[in-house]
Amino acid sequence: MGKSYIKEENDLAGEHSDAQNMLRQIGSIVEIIDRDHMKVAFFGRTSNGKSTVINSMLRDQILPSGIGHTTNCFLSITGVDVAEPYLLRPDSPDKKNAQTIKRLSHSLSKECLDPNAIVRLYWPKTKCALIRDEVVLVDSPGIDMSPDVDGWIDAHCQDADVFVLVANSESTLMHSEKSFFRRVNAKLSQPNIFILNNRWDCSAGETPATRDEVRSQHKERTIEFIVDELGLMTREEADERIFFISAKEALKIRMSQGDDLAEGWAERHTEFEEFENRFEHCLSASAINTKFHAHALRGRDIANSINESLKKVEEMTFNYRKRCEEERRRKEQQLEFILKESEAIKHHFKKKIESVGGHVEELVSDALREEINRLSNTVDSFSYPFQKDYVNKYKTELENHLEEHLGRNLMDRCHKRVSKVYEEIKTEMCGRIQQLIDVQESASLGPSQAGIEMQGSFEPIYQIDCNSLFMGFQSQLDFQFSFGPTALARRFLGPRYSLFLQTLGDSVSSPRPSGCSQTSAAAVEPSVAGGPAEENVLLILATQLLPVFNSKTAVTTTVVIGGVYNLVGWRVIAATGGVYFCLYGYERLKYTNRAIERRYKQQFCDYASIKLHDIVVYTGNCCSTQVQRDLSSSLSRLLSSIAGGISVLKSQIAELSAEISRSKDIYETASSQRSTVNQYHEDITQFLKLFQT
Repeated sequence: MGKSYIKEENDLAGEHSDAQNMLRQIGSIVEIIDRDHMKVAFFGRTSNGKSTVINSMLRDQILPSGIGHTTNCFLSITGVDVAEPYLLRPDSPDKKNAQTIKRLSHSLSKECLDPNAIVRLYWPKTKCALIRDEVVLVDSPGIDMSPDVDGWIDAHCQDADVFVLVANSESTLMHSEKSFFRRVNAKLSQPNIFILNNRWDCSAGETPATRDEVRSQHKERTIEFIVDELGLMTREEADERIFFISAKEALKIRMSQGDDLAEGWAERHTEFEEFENRFEHCLSASAINTKFHAHALRGRDIANSINESLKKVEEMTFNYRKRCEEERRRKEQQLEFILKESEAIKHHFKKKIESVGGHVEELVSDALREEINRLSNTVDSFSYPFQKDYVNKYKTELENHLEEHLGRNLMDRCHKRVSKVYEEIKTEMCGRIQQLIDVQESASLGPSQAGIEMQGSFEPIYQIDCNSLFMGFQSQLDFQFSFGPTALARRFLGPRYSLFLQTLGDSVSSPRPSGCSQTSAAAVEPSVAGGPAEENVLLILATQLLPVFNSKTAVTTTVVIGGVYNLVGWRVIAATGGVYFCLYGYERLKYTNRAIERRYKQQFCDYASIKLHDIVVYTGNCCSTQVQRDLSSSLSRLLSSIAGGISVLKSQIAELSAEISRSKDIYETASSQRSTVNQYHEDITQFLKLFQT
């Protein structure tokens, strides 16, 4: 649509320019018809004798004339019913003496007027028969003295009825003279022209044959210009409008100063009188034809031209509106497709992102469980100087080591698979969005895009903050004998050991009979990692057994112990005690710093396993959330890349709607104007019929 639109714009611009020109011509015709006098404009190059011609016609030396550039502004001569002539300056409403016109309008005068200004001379009608019949003569500076010829024509020639071109017979028509009348013809409707070849007295010294050849050459070239080029009249009419004169001789004869005239003056003066007769006939006997008939014909031609122009406007606006409607329909279909497709893409990928999030959560959770299962290996691989007194520093380094290994191992296990899933859905999103962008480009919604580039690769954060997670860990590093009461209770009771400790704690915290010491429940509270110390258990057992000895079964218990003593003897009891204490001493000697470190790592590993199991789901959910958030952000960004095109498309549809409405108004206005112009054409045709009858 772009090229045809530009062509129609250019065509409409040409029609608009023609219409403006026609309006200027119509305005000029209306002004001429409304005017109550005839206006004659004298034009020519500098020193061609324009002022002398007017003086000769007025039979008096009224206007300044002489060698060189004399007239420096426009002069108008109007006949009035007064006894004495007067003039009006362009800058003052006061009447001035007519004799000052030579000083005021002369180019050698110190009072320099603007070349476009006009001095108005009011001459008594009784002194000149030419100006009695409401005729105004206008003298002008040379057309080669100012580049603003168009301004002159608009200011002083728009309403002229007759143009008199005063040329120099020593040469044919010059370029400046032809250019002037081309412009006059373009601005006015068939100007009425007389052409005077002045200074024909220069041919007095030539032979008759030479004079005839030069005369024929001048006349032929002039006829070719006004007939063949300008098309103002026929060749026969043009032949009657070209004269060869000497205005200076005619003025001398009429002022009774013709003593030293050149040979052939009578013939030249006769031709000047013939010019006057035809000029007066043009202004008087043919005044109506001059003023109305030619303009009526021109008006009818203008009506025809306007009718054709309006017809073209109708056709162009109708075709233009039709194309706009088709273009709007196409763009509305494109907009509907883009909106539906973008909504479908949004809905599709939201579901897919949720599915990917669940897959990533499961993947990361499984990987973390595997890492928990091999947590003991990770903890055992930690190497750092261990000192019991500086166990907090050791714990911090162990946490950092575990955090680094967990993060790296989760990255190794999950990153490739998560990235693959991420890139697949990202590539699919870009492909779907690119299809919509291609549709937008086909609708000429903006500069072409080579394609959508995905932003940098996505890397989920698998790091686990072990320092915060294991903050509550408390180790139990005091020595505990393998065959001590606590160890034996744990070994034989197994899972019931915790229940046993709870029962003991409840017994200690319950009311005791008087005489029994009260032990704080805090003494039996198990530590976070290792349970109650052996001394605490012994204290609890002792506390529990004291009431037993005070009960009725104390005698029975004593009997049982005595029976054992009698059964095995004191040697066996002593040997057993010795072995027991040897084992205690052996284990106590083996409880070195390295053993303490192993025990610490074991306690830490047990505690870490519990805590890590607690955050398996949380960690998987965090990674899933990261992936979903990034994909959702990418989807929003990709959808926003077509939002601009959608806005442009909506704007174009609105502009097309406005253009359709405007073209419809133009079409209706042109149709209405055509009817009016046709009526005017009919009226002018009827006027011409009446005029001819």
